[in-house]
Amino acid sequence: LCADHGDNHPELYEIKALFLDAASDLDTHMDKEERTMFPFIIQMKRAHSKGLFLETPPFGSLENQVLMMKEEHNAEGQRFKRIATLSNNYTPPTDSCATYKVTFGMLDEFEKNLHKHIHMENNILFPKAISLEKNVEHVS
Repeated sequence: LCADHGDNHPELYEIKALFLDAASDLDTHMDKEERTMFPFIIQMKRAHSKGLFLETPPFGSLENQVLMMKEEHNAEGQRFKRIATLSNNYTPPTDSCATYKVTFGMLDEFEKNLHKHIHMENNILFPKAISLEKNVEHVS
């Protein structure tokens, strides 16, 4: 898009940079969740259901890890707020081609899915996991 429309719409360069940064940061964020946080939540669930002790994770308390994840979620929310502003809430300009329109539609859908994902983690998974952590016996 930048090559074809960047001269008339320089905001596309910032949108592209913001999205690429988001993709990189979200990749790192999800890797942390998949490699450390989610496996620990599964271990807690098993330990709780079987009445077993659980070793304290290398990242300390789950609550500290959740706070870090929420900060990263907030950063992405702010980043996509900026993208939405730059793109006039994903409204393609009148001189846009089909690719421009599809790209903005995909960005809009991506942001909506990201917010849904963040909501589910912040408001459902994380509080339940923190509560579970408080009810599982730990060994040092």
